[in-house]
Amino acid sequence: MFGMLDYRAHKLYIILFFIPNLILNLFAIFGIKIISIIIGLAFADERIFQFLIALISIFIIELIWILIIFGIVTKAFQFIFELFVDVIPDDGRTREEAQLVVWRGSKAIRSLEVIKHPSQWDYSKIEEIYKNDWVANIFYRNKISKRTRKIFEHYLFQSDKPYNDAVINKFLEENNLKMSWKEMIFTEPFYRNAIIGYSFFLFLLILNPFS
Repeated sequence: MFGMLDYRAHKLYIILFFIPNLILNLFAIFGIKIISIIIGLAFADERIFQFLIALISIFIIELIWILIIFGIVTKAFQFIFELFVDVIPDDGRTREEAQLVVWRGSKAIRSLEVIKHPSQWDYSKIEEIYKNDWVANIFYRNKISKRTRKIFEHYLFQSDKPYNDAVINKFLEENNLKMSWKEMIFTEPFYRNAIIGYSFFLFLLILNPFS
């Protein structure tokens, strides 16, 4: 075992676990839907019942999948990685925060900075927060940069000013910088993957390739 700073350990983590993580993500988005369709077709002949059974199957399998990922797979990856690498927290981070950096690299560093009070922000870390998501980087980078800069300037010398979702949403709305529903959906991987996955599910259900 050898020691390595968290942000450097991230590069090794990507080399070791990029392909396994990619396979797991693809299975979560597409594989579960395919299995659910097959279950629906196996247990019903009427289209409406096939749909209902497949939909119920999705929710059950996804719940089991989440438990497997967070209860077994994530811990297994962490255990295997820590057999070879002793992760050293950098820049005053806790062990838990360092682990996030190992998993997500600069994305985690920026995210950890953003949750601090804006008067304590290191702007060099969060000025490129749009890079945390590829859709945000391509389509919303200017809007996100302007929003982040406005919040930073507003709180710069006001460390006692409250910082929470309600206050920030009101401030952004007053400055015509509030996040639109389209930006909210398409720059959030959870929502985006759900849209892709369930669109794929409906496509399979309509096309019915397994019948």
